[in-house]
Parts: sequence; C-alpha cells; structure tokens
Amino acid sequence: MARVRLCALSQAPAPGKGRHVDVPPGPGVALFSLGNGEFAAIEDNCPHMDAPLHDGICARGVVTCQWHGWQFDLRTGESLMSENIRVKRFPVVIEDGSLWAELP
Repeated sequence: MARVRLCALSQAPAPGKGRHVDVPPGPGVALFSLGNGEFAAIEDNCPHMDAPLHDGICARGVVTCQWHGWQFDLRTGESLMSENIRVKRFPVVIEDGSLWAELP
C-alpha cells in the first residue's frame, strides 16, 4: 500500500460533489465529500462502460453514474445494482491539512 496525497483539505469537493484526482497509472481516483468532514475515495471509472464517476450524482453516500445510472455505495464500493459488481474503494485520512488515500 502506498499513501497518496489527494489534495489540500481546502480544495476538497463540497458535500455531495466529486473531484477527479490523477493517480497514474490507473484511471485515477474519484474523491467525494459525504458531509460532516467525512470523505470517500473510489476508482474513477464505472465498471459498466468506464464512465468517470466523479461527475456522478452523489446523495446519501451513493454515487450514480451519469452515463447509465449505475449506483455505488461510496463507503463500501458495492453496486446497488448487483452484489457481484463493485468499484475499488480507498481509505481516506486527513493529516496535516491534506486528504490522503491508501492505494494498492
């Protein structure tokens, strides 16, 4: 596991919003604010057709893909459509005024 800086806390998305963070060599990370100082990070591509999830609609801890409506629980990465589908989820910590994620 590698700890990667996602952004300064002051640059974090607003509650209910997402932000893309480049993390080579993959599709990057979608960072979301769930409100009350809680953040979630998942891989930034929908397993259906590789749509960017950071652009999705985020409500009640669930992101809905803008392309075809697939939904994912931001706390677990599990799909609300099928228990066999999920996106990678990365633990997020706040330290020294920044958001950090643990990536494989």
